[in-house]
Amino acid sequence: MRRALVVMLALLVAAPALARADDADYDPSSRAWNGLASFVAVAEGLGLEVDPVAALEWGDLDDGDILVLLYPLQRVDPGRLQAFIQAGGHVVVADDFGESREALTKLALIRAELATPRAQRFQDGRLYAPVATAIAEHPITTDVTEVITNHPAVLTQVEGADALVGFPSGESVVVAGERGTGRFVVVSDPSIFINRMLQFPGNLRLTAGILRWLARGGRADRLVLLRGDIPMYGEPKPFIDDAGAGPVGHTVADLNRWLDERNEYLLTTPAIRVLVVALAVVLGGIALLALPPWRRGRSDGRWLRLERPAPRDDLSRAVLAYDQGESNHLLPATVLRDLVQGVLGRATGHPDPLYTVAERDLLALVAAARGPEARAALHKVYRRLRGLPSRSQAAAPWAAGFLSAGDFEHLHADVTALCRTLGEEMN
Repeated sequence: MRRALVVMLALLVAAPALARADDADYDPSSRAWNGLASFVAVAEGLGLEVDPVAALEWGDLDDGDILVLLYPLQRVDPGRLQAFIQAGGHVVVADDFGESREALTKLALIRAELATPRAQRFQDGRLYAPVATAIAEHPITTDVTEVITNHPAVLTQVEGADALVGFPSGESVVVAGERGTGRFVVVSDPSIFINRMLQFPGNLRLTAGILRWLARGGRADRLVLLRGDIPMYGEPKPFIDDAGAGPVGHTVADLNRWLDERNEYLLTTPAIRVLVVALAVVLGGIALLALPPWRRGRSDGRWLRLERPAPRDDLSRAVLAYDQGESNHLLPATVLRDLVQGVLGRATGHPDPLYTVAERDLLALVAAARGPEARAALHKVYRRLRGLPSRSQAAAPWAAGFLSAGDFEHLHADVTALCRTLGEEMN
């Protein structure tokens, strides 16, 4: 009886210590072998403030944030993750057996949970620690010659992104890509970032390279860390950032963000009156500067005439906007892309097929529905259409993309041929 009491007392004393050991998994303050203190030190050394969150509100993320989803145990919504990246957000999805599988599929990445990846060698001969030696050239992998993994999952299919680290068999561990104006990195082994694994030089250089690439030369200053069973709410902002925009675009975006933040405050009645008077003074000054002090010539009333142009389709309206000497044909190209989306959707029965169906599968569907000629025509223009931004981004004054008249004419001819093979004629 006395021995049983002693054992029970020992278990009660040890229970808190065991709980703390379990909690140390991916704990940003833990210096245990499975904690993240070294990862936090790397991020802070690069000028990032690390913010572990107890809940994620997608709408709170902006251009200064890098989101790190580390082994999420709640479902990562595929649409929200893709919308966040498309709008200009930056994210690391580090997950081997967590709840990001659907979100990765939306990014055209297939994750497989293998018992043992087909590696050429293993760290200290341990089968659970395969060494990834297939390293692609990329800013993330600068000076990285190998990466030590620990019970990793692998990415067996990668579409529209770069496989950076993997095994000679073709299975990937680290993938990086861009969607819209944002960037993403997928790591199929989150334990690469724990304290013990960052003792390997290749793992440390890889971690620093990932954060530098996502920070875009210091534009980001905060790392939002979500780990384990953390809830996610809300919707991402429709526009977060366009790192490729020029100074004018950044100024406009900053002004819009400032106005949006001011919208969170309720002005008092006297403050509203002061604001109205100030705006009236500014507008009056602009009017005085814009209007000439005298009239040059006589007004004949032509500006009052109402001209009703003939109805045109979306493509004709977009092209007409570029008939007056404009050189960038990016916007009409996005109209072409949206027209193709509709034609492909009617032919295959899939909504938004260019972004919801992998290239190989879409080509097979088109071939089955309209024959090999349609497949060849789609293959000819697929990557050009996928590389275009959204129509709103192309129309924005800060858009950095460019498409010459000659390239647009070639694209128009190829799209016309594709539509013809799919059984539809362009207007």
